[in-house]
Amino acid sequence: MEKQRGAVLPVVGALVVLFLTLAAAPAFSEVSVNINVGPPAMVIHEPPEVVVIPRTMVYYAPSVEADLFFSGGYWWTRNDGRWFRSRAYRGPWVVISPRYVPVEIVRLPRDYRTVYAPKERIPYGQLKKHWKQRDYERRQRRGEWKDWKEEKKERKKEEKQERKEEKEYKKEYKKEYKKERKD
Repeated sequence: MEKQRGAVLPVVGALVVLFLTLAAAPAFSEVSVNINVGPPAMVIHEPPEVVVIPRTMVYYAPSVEADLFFSGGYWWTRNDGRWFRSRAYRGPWVVISPRYVPVEIVRLPRDYRTVYAPKERIPYGQLKKHWKQRDYERRQRRGEWKDWKEEKKERKKEEKQERKEEKEYKKEYKKEYKKERKD
């Protein structure tokens, strides 16, 4: 029995020393939580045809299962309660705060696909031209276009006057410079 105690004692001693050494070392702990909400998981192989939602400047892609809208020169989609925006229908997608999503898109009824059944499909290649034409017509009806044209005309007039004044100033400066060199 004493032989067993003699063999156990050095082992226990070594464990105590080891424990005290490790306990004296500084302890590091770290908690890391990563939640990746990433871009929408939609794969679109071909440019989508779109349909105009009446009385809005919003288009939707009926052939895509996810909500995919075009408005204001951007593509918009929703995934897991977050909104994403992109310049191209394929991405890259950027997370957008809900307050920056166009009101026309947010106010669409949930069943917009059935309510606004596809009438005329617009090919992807014609989308931006179609959208710009509709925007122009909308502004014309509101009278904004007229104001915009007048402002543009006025700005051009002012710029032309500024260039004229600048040329006259340069001529005067050159005359004075030549005069000083002669003296």
